[in-house]
Amino acid sequence: MIYDVLNASVTESKLVDLLVLRYGSQVLAQKEIRNAIFLALEPEYQGYIYDGNFLDGRVLSQNERKNLDSQSWGRSRSSTKRLLNLFDLGDECFPPKEEIPPSVENIQPDTILFPYQRRVKDRYVRTLLGGADRLMLHMPTGAGKTRTCIEGLVDCLRAFSDRSGYVVWLAHSEELCEQAVETFKKIWSVRGDESIDVIRLWGKHPSPDFSNGSGFVVASLQRIHAMRLSRKDQTFIQAGQLKSKCRMVVIDEAHKAIAPTYLASIEFISNLDSTKILGLTATPGRGFEEDETKELVEFFHGNKITITDQNGCDVEDPIGYLQEEQYLAKIIRRAVATQVTVDLTEQEKNYVANLLDLPQSVLNRLADDAERNALIVAEIAALVMEGRDSIVFALSVEHAHLVAELLMLRGIEARCVDGSTSSYDRNKHINDYKHGAVRVLVNYGVLTTGFDAPNTNAVLIARPTGSLVLYSQMIGRGIRGKRMGGNLDCKLVDLKDNLIGFPNESMAFSYFDEAWGE
Repeated sequence: MIYDVLNASVTESKLVDLLVLRYGSQVLAQKEIRNAIFLALEPEYQGYIYDGNFLDGRVLSQNERKNLDSQSWGRSRSSTKRLLNLFDLGDECFPPKEEIPPSVENIQPDTILFPYQRRVKDRYVRTLLGGADRLMLHMPTGAGKTRTCIEGLVDCLRAFSDRSGYVVWLAHSEELCEQAVETFKKIWSVRGDESIDVIRLWGKHPSPDFSNGSGFVVASLQRIHAMRLSRKDQTFIQAGQLKSKCRMVVIDEAHKAIAPTYLASIEFISNLDSTKILGLTATPGRGFEEDETKELVEFFHGNKITITDQNGCDVEDPIGYLQEEQYLAKIIRRAVATQVTVDLTEQEKNYVANLLDLPQSVLNRLADDAERNALIVAEIAALVMEGRDSIVFALSVEHAHLVAELLMLRGIEARCVDGSTSSYDRNKHINDYKHGAVRVLVNYGVLTTGFDAPNTNAVLIARPTGSLVLYSQMIGRGIRGKRMGGNLDCKLVDLKDNLIGFPNESMAFSYFDEAWGE
């Protein structure tokens, strides 16, 4: 046929190429081709293929030759293996294995939520898509608030018929902002159904043109506040564009939502009649002040979603429930008496009475107390001797550096991070801590939120506070449990001059539930 078309002869090498082109790696599976090869082989090689014996001068009998030509081709056949071995051919020339798909397969997604997270996510998505305009999502620190919230946001974005607007994630620190960006990118890359813009709006990132686009905007409170106060025409135009297309605002650490600056910033970028507002927090209250807590409840229209059990019932003690399930570590709290007496001035007493927290002047006096600092270092050294990885919350920037330096002088590897630490040094110190090169991380003001180090199994609070929110956040740094890559327990060393007035972390979480109707 080829000769008739081309009117040309076909060489042996071309013939081989044509056979390979037609049959590929299974060229020898064709009986006619194998028999042609057998015919061309020396008799000794025919005998080797037939029974594995290579004998000089051997000639197969007519019956043996007939059996050789009729032998079947298969992976388990010895003659097949000998033929491939003779020509130094690989396994790819064996007949393909018959692969029968399993009758039942269990398909695992690339990312998966824990059952309690999925219940929270499903519930809040149904609530928002069902018409609620405002909603508070309430989960303990360490329970995966950001991940759970963004999984739900992705579900909502995919369900929106109009995707022409923006979802704005509002946070108060760069760490929390970047955490939100990375989490959204990871989840959308798996769950998303179209390309989407992720916009960083904090620090030195420029403000984009919001007039025609859509996507996920992560903004710092400081940036929105600065835009609100700016007198530049371009900034005013950009803010107006964002506000007109803002479909939803997510407020990270939403217990701050009714603080004047926060509230003004939320109103600045949202349309109160059309923008949905979702709050995300571990502590849905502003402090001890009952009126402020009620105001926060009213701001979110009294809608709060928290953790439920397998039956869909709200869990009375979310922290205890998650500890029993080993999602959160159990806290081993030890109060340490400092024997330090501080006489507050009248002005300081008024500050405490009005703000329910200690002024910095008192904290500075505590930081200067040599005996108290020696006690702190001794307690940290004991934690290191126990083999624990510890985060220390200091009284001030200077105090944080002092504690770290005292530890180094005692032969204990420690690092210090604060608001002025460069991003390079901060990331390096935190990575050193996460990977075990450093056992102690001393900080002031930067590790209460947006920080994830599952190896942490000890927290030392050297900073007395009357802020329930701050106290809960400090405890939360070591609360990740075994099932979330953390630990079964976390030792909490709490200096006795701490004025918090709450005996354990569960009360810190459930204190405000009464105001939300639970």
